[in-house]
Amino acid sequence: MAAAAAATAAAASTAHGGHWPWTAASRGVSARRCSVGSGPVCARGPIEWSAARRRGPRRHAVAAKAGAADARPSSSSSSPDAVSYSSSISTDIPLYEPPGVSFDEYLLDRARVFRAMFPDESRSQRLSDEEWRVQMLPLQFLLLTVHPVVVMQLRHRDGVLDLRITEWELRGLERDYAPASFDLGVRGSLYADRSRGRRACRLRGHLEISISCVLPPPMRLVPDAVMRGVAESVLQRLAEKMKQDVDVGIVADFQRFRREKAAAEAAAMGKI
Repeated sequence: MAAAAAATAAAASTAHGGHWPWTAASRGVSARRCSVGSGPVCARGPIEWSAARRRGPRRHAVAAKAGAADARPSSSSSSPDAVSYSSSISTDIPLYEPPGVSFDEYLLDRARVFRAMFPDESRSQRLSDEEWRVQMLPLQFLLLTVHPVVVMQLRHRDGVLDLRITEWELRGLERDYAPASFDLGVRGSLYADRSRGRRACRLRGHLEISISCVLPPPMRLVPDAVMRGVAESVLQRLAEKMKQDVDVGIVADFQRFRREKAAAEAAAMGKI
């Protein structure tokens, strides 16, 4: 019950803005892969629990491919004990396209677009022409700090840049707090809207983040309303952070793209 009280108190603190879900990235975090089962969790008394905390709890990593959990009988999406949380956000800002420069052309360079959205190269690794592994900043949720590692996919289709997560891994979880099942979904889109003419072009985008999981026993002691408020607050702040990175990074880099293209055209004209 002491753990329940602590979790509830942390939940209330997070719900009122006491925690920020993307604190500065910590270094030297290690975790090993393991399969997360749904077996019983041993109960501990307050003294034994405190002693275990002092010894340093064993930490695990939970990993999966997007959609892979749907094929498992124990998938959180099909479990009667599963809970789901989601958040979405949209962007709609002016976008200046001078004559001879198209935002669609800019989006074709997916590597450049990715760098504009995730400029910290120390936390990303290119896997293919359209996929990157990204070490996200830590997320603080109740008493937990989780270090997500995701595979981000960017695809360009008919002037629209589609973003989605194809694989994910949650590092740094303590044994008792590892969920029996966990599904993560992230999908987004970005495009130039010229429906009102080129001079009134706007940058539009939409991002959806959803999680579905079977909560570990300690988390089930937190009231449902408190848990939902905390979870949706964390997701909303994460969505807002990603939106800010896109709005600032993409627009600024597109301005550089315009200048680079103008300079290249001027240099070409000078050689004629």
